[in-house]
Amino acid sequence: MPGFVDEVMGDSPARAPAEYSILKQRVDLDVDFVNQSMKGSTEITLQPLVRDLQQIRLHCRQCKPTALQAGGITAKYEYDDPYRKLRMPGQPTVHQHDMLKTKIARSLQPAPEPELAITLPPKLKIQELHLDPTGQLPQYNGTPSLERQETDAMAVAEMSTAQGVVQQQGPQFAPIKLFIEFEVSSFRDGVHWIGCDDGDKRYPYLYTKGEAWPGNTSCIFPCIDDATSRCSWELSIRCPRTLGDAFKSLSTETDGLSSLVEPVSNGTTDMQNGVERSQLSDEAEQALKPEYLIELSEDEAALELAIVCVGEQTDDVADADDETRHTVSFSLIDPVTARHIGFAIGPFEQVDLSSTRDTDDEERLGRSAVRVDGYCLPGRGKEVRNTCFPITRAIDHFGVLYGSFPFSSFQILFVDDIIHDTVAVAGLSICSTHLLFPEDIIEPLETNTRVIIRTVADQWMGVNVVAKEPTDAWIVAGIAGYMTDLYGKTLFGNNAYRWQQKLAAEKVYDMDADRPSIFQHGLYLHLDPSVREFLDLKSALVLFILDRRLLKVSGTTGIHRIINKVFLNAKTGTLENGELSTADFQRTCERLSHVSKLDPFFKQWVFGAGCPIFSVSQRFNKKKLVVEMQIAQRQVDRQTKPEFAPSNFMREIKEHIRDVWAPEVQPVFTGPMTIRIHEADGTPYEHIVEIKEQVTKLEIPYNTKYKRLKRSRRQKERAMADGNTGEGGEDALLYCLGDILDTPEEVREWNLVDWTADDEEKMGQESYEWIRLDADFEWIGKMHLVMPLYMYISQLQQDRDLVAQYESMRYLMGSNPHHVSLSILVRTLMDRRYFHGIRTMAAEGLAILAKGDGVREIGQFHLQKAFEEMFCFPGEVMPRPNDWSDRVNYNMQCAIPRAMTKLRDAEDKVPMMIRRFFIDKLRFNDNSDNEFSDCHYVATLMECLADALVISHREVQPAYTFSFGEDEPIEPENPDEPFEHEAIDLIERRRRFDEIVTTYHNIFSITALECLQKLTKAGVVKDKTKEVLQYTRSDNADLVRLEAFNCLTETGLTRKMSMMRYMLQSIADDRSPFFRKRLTAILGVALGHIAFGDAESAKNAMLAPQLMETNGLVLEQETSNEVRQLEAVRKTTPEGALAALKLALSNETLFKRALWYAATSPDMTLDEVAGFCDIAALLYAPVSSCKITLQLPQKYRCEHLGKGRLRFVPHGPYRRAPTRELPVEDWQMLQSLGLKYTGPVTVEVTQRRKSSIEDEMALSQRVAELPPPLVMLPPPPPVVPPAMAPEKSGIKLSLNSGGGQKRKSSVDLPSSRAGSPKAQKTSKQQTPSGSARSPPPKRSPSVASQRRGSTPGVKAFIPKQGTKVVRLRFSPSGMAKARKITSAAPRSSVAKSTLPSPAEQSTTPSHSARPTLPLQSPVSFPHPQSLLASPTSFFSPSQTPSMNFGGFRSYGPASDPPISTSTVKQESIGAGVTPFNGPVSNPTPAPPSAVSPAEGDHAMPPPPAPKRKLKLNLTRKPSNAGSAGSPQ
Repeated sequence: MPGFVDEVMGDSPARAPAEYSILKQRVDLDVDFVNQSMKGSTEITLQPLVRDLQQIRLHCRQCKPTALQAGGITAKYEYDDPYRKLRMPGQPTVHQHDMLKTKIARSLQPAPEPELAITLPPKLKIQELHLDPTGQLPQYNGTPSLERQETDAMAVAEMSTAQGVVQQQGPQFAPIKLFIEFEVSSFRDGVHWIGCDDGDKRYPYLYTKGEAWPGNTSCIFPCIDDATSRCSWELSIRCPRTLGDAFKSLSTETDGLSSLVEPVSNGTTDMQNGVERSQLSDEAEQALKPEYLIELSEDEAALELAIVCVGEQTDDVADADDETRHTVSFSLIDPVTARHIGFAIGPFEQVDLSSTRDTDDEERLGRSAVRVDGYCLPGRGKEVRNTCFPITRAIDHFGVLYGSFPFSSFQILFVDDIIHDTVAVAGLSICSTHLLFPEDIIEPLETNTRVIIRTVADQWMGVNVVAKEPTDAWIVAGIAGYMTDLYGKTLFGNNAYRWQQKLAAEKVYDMDADRPSIFQHGLYLHLDPSVREFLDLKSALVLFILDRRLLKVSGTTGIHRIINKVFLNAKTGTLENGELSTADFQRTCERLSHVSKLDPFFKQWVFGAGCPIFSVSQRFNKKKLVVEMQIAQRQVDRQTKPEFAPSNFMREIKEHIRDVWAPEVQPVFTGPMTIRIHEADGTPYEHIVEIKEQVTKLEIPYNTKYKRLKRSRRQKERAMADGNTGEGGEDALLYCLGDILDTPEEVREWNLVDWTADDEEKMGQESYEWIRLDADFEWIGKMHLVMPLYMYISQLQQDRDLVAQYESMRYLMGSNPHHVSLSILVRTLMDRRYFHGIRTMAAEGLAILAKGDGVREIGQFHLQKAFEEMFCFPGEVMPRPNDWSDRVNYNMQCAIPRAMTKLRDAEDKVPMMIRRFFIDKLRFNDNSDNEFSDCHYVATLMECLADALVISHREVQPAYTFSFGEDEPIEPENPDEPFEHEAIDLIERRRRFDEIVTTYHNIFSITALECLQKLTKAGVVKDKTKEVLQYTRSDNADLVRLEAFNCLTETGLTRKMSMMRYMLQSIADDRSPFFRKRLTAILGVALGHIAFGDAESAKNAMLAPQLMETNGLVLEQETSNEVRQLEAVRKTTPEGALAALKLALSNETLFKRALWYAATSPDMTLDEVAGFCDIAALLYAPVSSCKITLQLPQKYRCEHLGKGRLRFVPHGPYRRAPTRELPVEDWQMLQSLGLKYTGPVTVEVTQRRKSSIEDEMALSQRVAELPPPLVMLPPPPPVVPPAMAPEKSGIKLSLNSGGGQKRKSSVDLPSSRAGSPKAQKTSKQQTPSGSARSPPPKRSPSVASQRRGSTPGVKAFIPKQGTKVVRLRFSPSGMAKARKITSAAPRSSVAKSTLPSPAEQSTTPSHSARPTLPLQSPVSFPHPQSLLASPTSFFSPSQTPSMNFGGFRSYGPASDPPISTSTVKQESIGAGVTPFNGPVSNPTPAPPSAVSPAEGDHAMPPPPAPKRKLKLNLTRKPSNAGSAGSPQ
């Protein structure tokens, strides 16, 4: 394991020894709302760590330094702004993507490099401090003092880490100060402005865009903006007091100006106060302009601008020069990193969230109570109070368990357009307004509350304590997630906590396939948001199972105590700089839990990847009275893996390009497992076993006599009626759920059945009720326990643990349909004692198991009966008014309709009764007496109705009859068409409801667009592009616009380049970072659909029936190997998908221009520009040059202005030709490079150019006068012709593979890479060189092995030994070229050849004759085997020349081959076609019967017939199909 850890750590950039550290930074900002700009200054106090410090490097992007001093002395600096590099010269195109990204590569996430290099002036001397041993104060000239010569050493006294610095070994140096003045004229990143542009009607305000990685704060002011550098901060912000002051027009300052101008009746100029009226006309027009630069009412202009900033407010000073402005100062003593600095300025409404504390809590906490304030835009204070209600209690809860709050107060701010849901900075959380919800909204209650609690936990772990290295991000995310989950247990209850943990474990198992370990995930957080989601999910679960194991070993020490110790170490300074590493955390766990080594756990769950899969079998041995179990681990053979789909296309491609490898699948996971056996008397006996091997065999002792547990109250009553009770008359029934609806009337009414007598007798023979694996939830993975169904049902009804009930439901839903199973499920659904999640699963199980003729109607009846019983009037189908005072009622009222969509009738449709059920509930929904909104419930019904329409829709096939007459054919009718129109109209009516009354987040419009997308893809709704495009306009809400673009993508409209251009332009032109980020993700999905060919597949599927009906013929189109191979791999491997994407978009000019337009947009951030460059790199080859336009040179005239000043002025015509003649040397160089030159040259160059032209003309004339070359074609060897067969046209080429492997196809997509990195996912230890980029050499894998998806791939074709027959098929143009080739004489590589005489040519009667060469004649082309044998075999008497038709290259003479060797078959077309040596004037073909073999030995074959046909037959032929010259 240490080697693996070192290897992974080697991927992250190594830290250079620090030469200085930042102690304190002060920032002064002056904010200009009108121009959306800032200017200010910063003072950085830094501590030198070396004596010869010469240069200081700071992060500074987008802001321009105007003045800089070091120690009060002007210093030189070099500033390289990456945003200025985005300007591309000339006329660049998308092919210059690599040039653009290379310019900004140093400033990209996740670790941007410094851009501002400051050289310390030589006059600045770094002074060494000599510590006074008595007072630990620095000495100057032998006297302890806090003042420094020349520059004042006050920083030593004020820095919070002075004691730590003094105690360090080695020399200490006096701090120095840097003073930088800067300005930011326009913001691309760092600060987001809202409401300040024309057309934006929102309240004007600004806020800092926080990120999880460095690079944001340095866009505002110069600083050290890396992951771990901390210092204390002071911020002073100067801004207007009110909105009116911020946007007040300059013309309003001249009050009373209009009174100076008075109209005059006589038309003469009126003078007033000595000012002519004409001089005041312009000023009067200015006075008539609006008072404010933007549209503001009087109430809005009077709103005060609040400053929400990190730290504690220390001062608020009015501006002496401008009474409309003031300066507010903040101080943050606790050292934090630069990325945890944030502020916002706007007309925010303050909400005191501390008032939600109870009086008892106030008294208990006293002065240690943390003040909590919320900020939002005007009018949303109630939503903030409702959403943030648990925040104060969460802070108090965390303070008791994990130590006091790290900062003096906590503030939470809700803003628009923020990319992430929450961003945590020092004592402040900036959150999205999408998280706010009023009191009448139920759906987002639990989800949004967990997000709010998580941002509070991030203050302890994430801001106060940070990761030491990127690979340690898992521990920071895991602790914050663990704290959130544990408080969720207090807030929502234990069942909700267990349910959430179980669902998270199932999701981790589904996602954790072919992924890197969570230790490696920290290096790839910037690739895709899904990486962060997976890391947060799994890391918290890993700490959860670690807590379970530590508690089992120590009994008292769990993760809670370890986390408390980590925070204590950070507070006392034991945890250096507040940086937590994986090694520190493991060491703390081992020390506090008294566990010697946790290496196996961390190796499997932190440094390793994947989840175990247990296959468990059990049986009871009556002789030994033991339970025999076998536990086998099957994770190596895992088949179910995440699908390679458009939704994860961009993540897979990015990981593929960056060679992200997953570790090798672990064959064995080790650790303790608790097995709980509920024996016959109902008593659970726990047995802790240690899993150490891949197959573990156990013998667990049995403890109980054969006394059975009564499974239900009904069985208990039956037994008591029979006089059978437990021993001593005790009741054996401990706990039982689902024992409702058991009276005879209810059984008949609900159509229920119970176990038969035989089943109960069989169950009575069992020695135990059920077996539970991993009862303490110590594993993340799958467990397949072979156990009878009735044991799982006993576990469902009698085990109080929610996880046990979940496992029983999963097994029951996967079992065979049975009436008893449906009865148990409906009782589970109706029993309110079950958790609502289990009841939801029961409703879904009723629909899944209701398949088959025997149980189909029963499941449908049970679901309808359950809904009517809970939510309708007694005995009616009319629903009662909604009453969701109990939140469980709302959950079940939404869950049952969702389950009904899974019901199917005999035609595999949703039953018409269920479809009508959805429409009735939509129409008759009554929410008049409900205190909660029903928008999410109505949206659920709309989704269910749309899903039912999609599933039940069938394309009407035309009917054919054999009657003949003049009657018109009957058009096919769709019996569901009236219902479909009715349902679609109902959905459309709900869609338009948002135009009248806006629902929460426009949920009706979003759901209607989602339904429209499903219906369009299924063909239920025709083209609705115009309606959907209306929702993509910029004046709509962001969530609605995004859903509209997603609808266009899923329906295949983004296949059109015009729609792709519209999407890219929408990304580039929108100012919202949130909208750009989400729409870029949709763009990635659209590219995935194009790469997978989803639109083409749907189109081909629709056209297939039409092709088969064309004149009653089946039309088939043959495709090449390349196309078939591309179709096979495009949906399974990243390589194939990329190849298909390039093929589809490489020549699309419209897409190229739109992509480059987005990449060069002036509003894009650096990372957004890099993202578009990455997309371009996938499609287009980089070009390192671009076309530029230069002005022609012009003569200059010099003017003397006096006092040594000269001015050069261009004048005269432009120079269009060089003035000097080009010498010979330069002309020769241009010729060698293939370049043309049209300018003046020397005489020598002219002569050489003329002589070369004459030589070329003479050579061309000589070549034209040469006779055409004649090359003799050797005939085939004599063979015995087989029986005559019907003639076929064309030429067949029979190629013998010679026992070797068949040549590969010309395009072999996987050949460039032996499988995708996502396919092998091997660690670097597997390679001989230790590098993950070089997987071990092996044979080319199949398509299925190249991608880790579950879809089987196409196996590679392995050629067999033997003869292959190739038939060439040509188009008309190809046939013309073939005739040209066959009619032309083949080229010869020798100067002379022995030709037969014309007499011999005339006596050649048949193409079966074979001329021979004299022994002394040289052979044109030797045989390759002869070349390898010996040079003397060139003229061997046994060698015979081989045939060469149509100029096909042959190599030397060949001996008479046997029948199985390669031969060339010639077929006649009309007249006989014979081999030839050269042109013959009058070809006269003779019949084959007129030629004897003896005469053909010296005969010359006639010329070819004028028509030839070449066919390429790819079918196999037997080796003895015929020899050369035999008829076919």
